Amino acid sequence: MRQSPSLKDLVTILYQPRETMRRILDGGRQRWGVQVVMLAAVCAAVNDADVSHAGQDLPQLKAMPLLAIIALGLVAQAIAWSVLLFVVAWMATPVGRFLGGTAPAADVRAALGWSMTPVIWSPIYRIPLLIFASRMHVGPKVNLHATLVDFVSRGGCSVLVVYLFLQGAFTVWCIVLASFTVAEAQRFSTQKGFVTVLATLALPVLVVAAAVLAFRS
Repeated sequence: MRQSPSLKDLVTILYQPRETMRRILDGGRQRWGVQVVMLAAVCAAVNDADVSHAGQDLPQLKAMPLLAIIALGLVAQAIAWSVLLFVVAWMATPVGRFLGGTAPAADVRAALGWSMTPVIWSPIYRIPLLIFASRMHVGPKVNLHATLVDFVSRGGCSVLVVYLFLQGAFTVWCIVLASFTVAEAQRFSTQKGFVTVLATLALPVLVVAAAVLAFRS
């Protein structure tokens, strides 16, 4: 009996990526790939929105219009991430087939979508950092020297290092997870899945480099 994805798959995909991905792909047309990406886009914006300070800096804006602007921004970001998912899946599908895969674009898209699951869990560190940043707000009229001294005295440098480390770790986690999920969709080894992901990420860079070289020649 076919089953649609469930919320528990957002957990099992982290430690059983291939098994979870196969269950999702075999469950029918409801794969939630786009929905996962849209939720990840919202979670990635957690530490970008500070409503209280925005209201202080822009007193001419009422609370509701400000919330509406933030909501609109989140929706726009979610849509942009969804469009990017379709583009990346369109590039990754032929790369996987070149390596011997057989998955259609829809399966690859679902696999790439679920590989963004770690971003959904990123508020675990984003929210504490948002709380820390809210205590060190830089207003429109600021003494730069005093602000920097206050930032360092409160451990701001250490927090920044931790933030950059976690950002890098979650990015690598998504790439590794994509290697498993794409490999399962294409029904080949995880090593080939990793090559597929790297080749897909490098493809736009190679195209731009080739265009630049062609233009200069």
